[in-house]
This record gives sequence, C-alpha cells and structure tokens, in this order.
Amino acid sequence: MTLRYLSILFIVAFFSACSAETDQPETLTNYPNTELLVDATELNSLLEDENILLIDTREEPGDSLIPGAVHFASVQNLTDPDHPVKSYLIGPEKFESAMQEIGLNSDDRVIIYDEGNALAAARLFYALDYYGFSNASLLNGGMQGWAAAYPVVDYASERDPGNFSVDVQESKFCDINYVMEASNDPDKIIFDVRSEEEYTGADERAEKSGHIPNAVHLEWSNVLEDEGVPYFKSAQEIQEIYDSLGITRDKEIIPHCHTNVRGSHAYFTLRLMGYDSVRAYEGSWSEYGNSPNAVVEK
Repeated sequence: MTLRYLSILFIVAFFSACSAETDQPETLTNYPNTELLVDATELNSLLEDENILLIDTREEPGDSLIPGAVHFASVQNLTDPDHPVKSYLIGPEKFESAMQEIGLNSDDRVIIYDEGNALAAARLFYALDYYGFSNASLLNGGMQGWAAAYPVVDYASERDPGNFSVDVQESKFCDINYVMEASNDPDKIIFDVRSEEEYTGADERAEKSGHIPNAVHLEWSNVLEDEGVPYFKSAQEIQEIYDSLGITRDKEIIPHCHTNVRGSHAYFTLRLMGYDSVRAYEGSWSEYGNSPNAVVEK
C-alpha cells in the first residue's frame, strides 16, 4: 500500500471512532435492488477494499472529497459536444477511454456520489449500465450524507489505467422512433420526469412545448426526502407513488426529461425499485421537442 492510501485509512478510522450519531436513514434493506444504494456507514466500512472505485461526479469538488475518491465531472464529461442533440451521451469508444483513464477495471465495484441529490451520480450510473458495467451503486445522500458523520480530504485520488471494456446494452436505450410508437402501446409507459411547467408547456425550452402523448408525469425529485439531506424516500413511499400513476412492473418504462440527466435519475430509481424493463430515452425533449414530426400534447 502507498503512504497516501495508509494515511486515508488512518483518517477514516479515527473519525469513524469519534463521529456522533447522525440523521442517516435506517439500513437500506427494503428496496428490491437494495445493493444499488449504499449509505455512508456502509461506504465507510468498504473503503479499505482496493477493488472499490469511488467516483466523485460533481462538477467542482473543491477541497472536500471522500477519502479515496477519484474525480469525474459526469454531466460535463458524458456530453458529446459534436452531437446535434443537446447534451447527448458520448459514444462507446469515448466512454471506454474515459472510464479506463480514471482507473475502472471490469472486476471493480463502483460507488458513485455527488453533492446529494444524485443527479450527476445517476447520470454516470446510467452510462455505466448502458455500456455494460453492472456493478455500480450510488451513495445515498451523497457528500451531504457523508460529511455529516465522516471526514473529507482536499485532494482526489488517482489510479493506474483500468481495463474496462464496453459492451453496449441495447435494451436499456431507445430512440425517437421507438418513443413515438411506444406512446400508443398499452404495454409501455412514457415516463416524463420534468417539471410540471415543462410537462404542461408553460415552460418552453424547445420549438414545441408540452409532453409526449399519453406520457405519465412525476417530477424526478419527488422520490427524495423534502427536507434535510436529500436521501431517497423509503421503498414503500416510492412504490405508493408509482402505483398511483400506474407505473407497474409488467410494463416497459421509458423515462426522459429534457437532456436525460433527470431521466437518468428516474432510470436509477426504477432500477432500485426492481423495475427490470427500463429504457431511457437519451434524446429526451431536447430532441423530441425540436422534431418536426413529433406530436405534442399540452
């Protein structure tokens, strides 16, 4: 082990022994895919494992990172600047290169965090899932949840280049033609997670405003706690919300927003809740709302 790595372990161990009780939620055991979400206490116990790749996905982490974390600004770095659709996901070759550069190996367990609301973290989670890496989890409450009980460091860690190889999962993705057909398919649900104003068309962000016909609406943040650290609500609460909207596991769910950042958050939440048939619409409203052939409702 390197001297820096040993120093990290000492810092974490010391503060773990001294930290006071926090308002962290109870152990996360009630989600159908509970392994996709870890809390700060569990993460703290995992930091000694050298096969853990901890990724800080905030745009600017400043001088406060979780010990051992590498930095990858996910929303910015996952955007293809040359794609005609705004904020579209980078292609497989660029993604593979980016993940190898931060040290991702095929046998790693990845834990991803951001400031707390999981938007940036979920964006990377979706990209990893789509490009064939299936052993990733999010830190519940992100940096806000961690810093309430455990120490931070003022530098990002570095790893040797990794051996991750892309394996595109087409079943986790759909394009605009698929969405247009799905909007009239009773076995599929278009899941709009934008704001109420975007959904109704009051907030105009493209040539056309409104929503895809038959789309079910739920703003992405409604699955998070309203006050304090933005932890995910309990499985029971989230399921009750989904059930009230008719979002059932026998349907294929197609989440989207404007640029699929909020859509990626919904994608993660659906996966956490045990929905196995989920396809993100990567083009989202940035594509659909600017398409001359798109049918829009208000």
